[in-house]
Amino acid sequence: MIIHHSENIKSYHLFIQKPLKYSDKFTFIPLRFKKEKDFIKCILQTPLLFTPYGICKTPNNKNIIDISFQNIENDKSHILFHKNLKYIYDTVYEKYKYDYIVNDFLKKTDFNDCLRLKINDNTKIFDESKNMIEKIENYSYGNFIIELEGIWLNEDNIWFQWNLLQAKIKIPTYLNEYSFIDEIIEKKTITDKYDKMLKMGVPKDAVERQRLLDGKGTSKGIPVKGMPPPPPPPPGMLPERSTTTTVPKINASDLKSVVLKKGKKIDKKPIKRDPNHFEPPTLEELQTTLSRLRKTR
Repeated sequence: MIIHHSENIKSYHLFIQKPLKYSDKFTFIPLRFKKEKDFIKCILQTPLLFTPYGICKTPNNKNIIDISFQNIENDKSHILFHKNLKYIYDTVYEKYKYDYIVNDFLKKTDFNDCLRLKINDNTKIFDESKNMIEKIENYSYGNFIIELEGIWLNEDNIWFQWNLLQAKIKIPTYLNEYSFIDEIIEKKTITDKYDKMLKMGVPKDAVERQRLLDGKGTSKGIPVKGMPPPPPPPPGMLPERSTTTTVPKINASDLKSVVLKKGKKIDKKPIKRDPNHFEPPTLEELQTTLSRLRKTR
């Protein structure tokens, strides 16, 4: 069972079990929490705490980590968790204060109170995406699952044994591959000018004449430059070959039947034009010219 940092552990009774002698100088006393009739290990989940040095090694080559209350002024959850740890210390202190020096496990440092944890081979470290990582950098924040295994009696001193079981560390985001979302430039389809003429109301026959004058399309089965030839007719249906190709011209009378669609009025600012530079007429100018041509007929 893991006790969350938001719980008040004063509702649990800290139970001191029978001592286990390891040598003439060292005796270990396991600690448990007792709630009603159940005995549970002293396993706590911390709030988001600061580790100034990351994982370090002691002179006897053991891995340790210090976690601190550096952010206690900004995070209210630190206050309750700090009180829970203080309750554990006070309980042990009251029992042994007349016989031993009870060393406090919260040490005053430049990073506020720090708690030292022992790291063993079974300690698991994760990032926020639940991926396992191998190390904890200095100046990192993380949540920790810690265990108070018990206390050591050494001559006239008592020391607390805290272990790190798991850690979830906030690490910077890294992108190992090219990850930009590139913009897709859409190619705008240029409308064919003959389609524009049809939309303006020019008769289809007149548009086809213009297409032939421009050298595009076919006229009566005769291929025109720029277009693939039509399929051959069935045998016996071959037309007489013409020696010359005549392209019909557009007469002024053909424009009488032209009905132009009314365009939207566009407010345009006058444009200064270079007298030596040719510019094609605008759609509005073309409509005005055709309108005047109908009136003169």
